Amino acid sequence: MKTKAIKMATFMGLVLALVFACSPKEDSNDMASLETSEVVAKQQAVVFIAGYDKGAQTYYKDAKKHFEAQNYTIIDDAFSLQEIITWLNKNHNNQDYNEIHIVNKGNSKKGLSLETTIHGERLSQVSLLNCLKEGKLPKLKNVLTEDSKLVFHTSELGKNKTLLQILKQTFTANHQPKVFATPHATIFNGQFQKHFLAKAFYGYYPTAQSPGNVDLSKQFINKYPYEDIHWLDAIRTKEEEEPGKPFAYKFNIPIRWEVVFSDDEDLPSLTDANEIMDWIDDNETYTKLVKDTGIPLEKFRWKAVKVGQKVIFKGKTTAVCVMQPMMQRNNPLSYVRTEFDNQRYYTQL
Repeated sequence: MKTKAIKMATFMGLVLALVFACSPKEDSNDMASLETSEVVAKQQAVVFIAGYDKGAQTYYKDAKKHFEAQNYTIIDDAFSLQEIITWLNKNHNNQDYNEIHIVNKGNSKKGLSLETTIHGERLSQVSLLNCLKEGKLPKLKNVLTEDSKLVFHTSELGKNKTLLQILKQTFTANHQPKVFATPHATIFNGQFQKHFLAKAFYGYYPTAQSPGNVDLSKQFINKYPYEDIHWLDAIRTKEEEEPGKPFAYKFNIPIRWEVVFSDDEDLPSLTDANEIMDWIDDNETYTKLVKDTGIPLEKFRWKAVKVGQKVIFKGKTTAVCVMQPMMQRNNPLSYVRTEFDNQRYYTQL
């Protein structure tokens, strides 16, 4: 098959308290304390709310509220890596960053929804490497402390150590930061805990072709046979009704390809979903694109439309995500602590 260019679209004021004693014996301690405070005063933490909510979604709004309550500096108008690095370079004011937090949606397979450059590609391992190779990103100035922390609040990003390592190199300046991300789902503004982690489990079906909750629960049983979760109850529960109780939500994942064919003879005639799936199976490039999503081909609703020498392929699947809040083993009514330096729940590089 001869094709031309393919266009694809698939998916944190620091307050110091100094107590000075009147006794002359304390003078040396006071000076040491003052010197330490001056060092601390030259550090700062910043949180980038690097995305915006769509429709009824409140993920970024909830995250912003969470970090505002902790008195972090909040930046909510930088939606690309280019803008984040540029902001850090322009606004450090001789204060080194000891913590840089980036809140952004994404996952371990596709990366972040954060753009690499303004209006550029979504941030993934491939797109970031390409940007670095081509020199498209500004270099971070010498604005880090010896123990600077770069924390990504992106669900399941902790599973992708390769991408985290590239991000670590991207943010390396006078010092190399420690990078943190959780391999679990991260949730803000929960019913019983404002910020908590959860295990995420996924089921799929072609959009608008729901098999029903009973059959859907069987899909989860077969896919996760060793999980102690009542899947049918979890699928029916739309929010956390009590601490630790699993709940579910749905969202759609679209795929869209435009393929231009050079010859009329190569132009396929695709009249139904089965023929479209057969065509995809016969084409290694597109089979790989579907496999990279981690979603079976048959879980998408497929359509193909001819426009001259071009065929527009559209696929859409509905994902059912069951969330199981992570609770302390010795106290099942208490959530695990979201301390990003806890290596049991966060990946650290």
